Amino acid sequence: MIYDMRTYDLTPGSVPAYMQAVREVALPVREAQGIKLAGWYTPDVGKLHRVVHIWAYRDYAHFEEARPAFRNDPRWVNEYLPRVKGMVVSQQSMVMNGSDFWNERFEQSFG
Repeated sequence: MIYDMRTYDLTPGSVPAYMQAVREVALPVREAQGIKLAGWYTPDVGKLHRVVHIWAYRDYAHFEEARPAFRNDPRWVNEYLPRVKGMVVSQQSMVMNGSDFWNERFEQSFG
């Protein structure tokens, strides 16, 4: 598996609205493409107004196929993007490989 770890710095006070948009729209759209949520975090101490999320893909082929598919989904374009427009101040994305012991445990958690 490969993992797309995304760190977003958001405008002050917008974290709850951003998370609600993800919960209601972005998560179902990504899941429809077989993308698994591997982690979702907000800081309690340190740099605030930030979310870190990790998305799991089977491999690079799945990554290359699923990304344009969810980005072109009408729910993404017409519902999600308008809701989060203006909330993201900065963004960082890293694609990482999972270790063999992590991949095995992560896969097992999804039965």
